[in-house]
Amino acid sequence: MCPPFRYLSRILKSILCLSGLTFLCGQSGELSNPIGALSVSLPAGSPESPTYKIVSPGIKGNVVFRGQVKQVSGDTIIFHRVPDLLDPSILAWPFKAGILASQKARAQVFLDSNQSIDRIDLIDGGAGYLVAPQVSISLPSEGNQSWVNYEPAFASSSINSGSVTTITIDNNYSGKGYTIPPRVEIEGGIHFLRSIEKDSTKQGKFFRILSNTGDTLLLDNSIGSNLSTDFPIGSKVEVVESWTLGSLFGYNSTFFNEGNFTDADYIYLIKPPSEQNGTIYDYHAYYHDGTMWRDSNGSSADASRTLIYPDESFIVSRRSPNPIEITLNGLVITRDSFMQIPASGRRSLINNPFGVDVMLSDLIPSVNLTNDTNDSAKWLVSEDQEIADNVGILNNGVWTTYWHDGTNMGITEQATLTARMGTGVAGSITPQDISMSSGQITAMTNPNSGNIVVSSPNHSLRRGFVVFISGAFGHKTNNGNPKQQVDEDGTTVPSGQGLLISSAANGFFEIANITPNTFELLGKSGNCDFTGSATWKTGSRGNGYTSSAYVVFLGGGGQGAAGIAYMSGGSVNSITITSPGYGYSSAPKAFINSGGWRRVGAGNSPFNNALVPAGSGLLLTRNHPAGSVALLGVSNPSKQ
Repeated sequence: MCPPFRYLSRILKSILCLSGLTFLCGQSGELSNPIGALSVSLPAGSPESPTYKIVSPGIKGNVVFRGQVKQVSGDTIIFHRVPDLLDPSILAWPFKAGILASQKARAQVFLDSNQSIDRIDLIDGGAGYLVAPQVSISLPSEGNQSWVNYEPAFASSSINSGSVTTITIDNNYSGKGYTIPPRVEIEGGIHFLRSIEKDSTKQGKFFRILSNTGDTLLLDNSIGSNLSTDFPIGSKVEVVESWTLGSLFGYNSTFFNEGNFTDADYIYLIKPPSEQNGTIYDYHAYYHDGTMWRDSNGSSADASRTLIYPDESFIVSRRSPNPIEITLNGLVITRDSFMQIPASGRRSLINNPFGVDVMLSDLIPSVNLTNDTNDSAKWLVSEDQEIADNVGILNNGVWTTYWHDGTNMGITEQATLTARMGTGVAGSITPQDISMSSGQITAMTNPNSGNIVVSSPNHSLRRGFVVFISGAFGHKTNNGNPKQQVDEDGTTVPSGQGLLISSAANGFFEIANITPNTFELLGKSGNCDFTGSATWKTGSRGNGYTSSAYVVFLGGGGQGAAGIAYMSGGSVNSITITSPGYGYSSAPKAFINSGGWRRVGAGNSPFNNALVPAGSGLLLTRNHPAGSVALLGVSNPSKQ
């Protein structure tokens, strides 16, 4: 028997929900960033001599809504109704009331001897539900005939006093082909709203959702931000579910060393600002006893619901004699983001949100610095470490403190640079291996296969460099031989009348087969007949510099290369390689660091910069006498 259409619709919803996308009242979620996994090594330790590491989970992969803002009223964001999934002529609410600020319920599936679901038992009924949440069950693991030996199961929930009280298998839909208990996901959890408006200065800004109706979100705006500016009418936003200790590391068991508070591994989260006193007691420790997460303060309560904010990192204390690798899954941030800095005299643990190694100056860029103590919403710089705001980086269990002395604080445009593999002796970096040029594109070929040939008179590029192309568009073509222009329906049209689309040549590409006026984009064939003009660049000379900057090279298989970028008129005038290094068998990532970062213990010498690894984080200590809680924009360095 085939299921009614409403059950087919629920199959689609279940698939999306269990893979990281959720439907709310007919509105599909959509991932704006790819999902990735990050492996973190935790060295061996012992209860007497534990090892410590900062770990960042990033953003959970559950994007439950994506849409545009209709209106802002105080701390409330209002949204349009959306076409219902079952009947697009009907406008439905985008959300279920209360679902985005609830404590998430959990359940466990038990099978019978017929490879069907026998029952679903509640583990945790959750809290704060205003309407019954949807229950999603993963698909059967075996069977090859739909609705004969392969039949998805469906279930519904009931609530009472805000909690889920029962999970009932829908009549005649207990499923077939389940050889192992399937995953069951119940809607709910604490969620955050964030801006995903492209090229907006507010991109990546997020706020916790305190409550919601069918079309409104009430946000926690304790920092007093102007939400009408942060989320203007028509701007794109998305709602993401937060991590908790249980959802990130497991509820009933974990990969950490479990046991009692004397020998289990610890997870340290920094306490709320109101509970801090500037000592080691600013952290709250949690451990897993083999059954549940517990607070080290001796409470018997289940701590698995403990919230981990999207920009928050935590410290893992490994107390077992065996090293382990842990894998964190979540969204890979490809857009710009924000980090929250604490108020005066307070500390916070923030993460590296981008999933790649970045420099300290990327996470706290020059635009966020100030030497004015009246500017309470920026990071304070000073030649005196005890006056300046401080950054702590944990490496091999030892905290190293950094601060900024104000050098090149007024940068308005960051200088960027591209490097290729070392062509010097033993793979060393030479002046010919770096570039920060730009130019105009006058033509592009449109091959079915092979490489796009780009025309750019007197471009001065060399083989092996990666260029960034932007602004290229043209008339869409089919895959014929020769290609012909087509309209939006794929119908052939006369030359010059094809649908205007963005060219496949936009983005980063390694170049080859270079002549004085052309170069090819390796591995890229065309999708349109180029028209108009476009630009390419390998870097930017920047603006607003008052002192020379440092050049460092990371990756590429080599080490030791460094240089100095000399300034004139606030921009890079020339770059001198001060140390060529060796072993750069592939292109390293080149950084122009503004300088000014100093390290405790290094005297008065500028330390220049420090690397913040992927999956790691920073301890921020605010010495600013009038410092307020603020969100600071952070640019994704991989876009440069």
